[in-house]
Amino acid sequence: MHGENGTRERGWRRGRIVGAALGAALLVGLGTGLVARLLMRAIKLAIGVDVEFSMAGTAGILIVFVVLAVPAAVTATARPVIRHGGRWVTALVTGWASARTGFADAQSILLADEGRLPLLAALAVAFAVLVVAQGQLTQRVTRHLAGGGGGVDP
Repeated sequence: MHGENGTRERGWRRGRIVGAALGAALLVGLGTGLVARLLMRAIKLAIGVDVEFSMAGTAGILIVFVVLAVPAAVTATARPVIRHGGRWVTALVTGWASARTGFADAQSILLADEGRLPLLAALAVAFAVLVVAQGQLTQRVTRHLAGGGGGVDP
């Protein structure tokens, strides 16, 4: 009888962790995707290009950021070495994807007025911080939703 209850408890815990990982990837991915979209818009405005948001483009960015949050989310409750690896996989893949698409106007950035370069540099740094923070935040939210607390990670 005791063995059956233990198995059931482990099953509930796994289900709670999976649900927490999916929920965290969705919440943090949507949030960071929205901030990324705003930063992309700010970069375009800073280089003097006036573009409008498209719903399809925004939806695509949000979906990509949700998907890219998954490695951090599914490793959030693992041993520290795996957890850190999942966080850095999220940061590296998100950073690579962002660099490939977010700076598609590299020539425009390089040819921007000299007075705009500090703003462009600040926006690029903000984007980098967002990319690195996404994995950490996803793992904290996953642990919180799973009932393990979302405290500071060593």
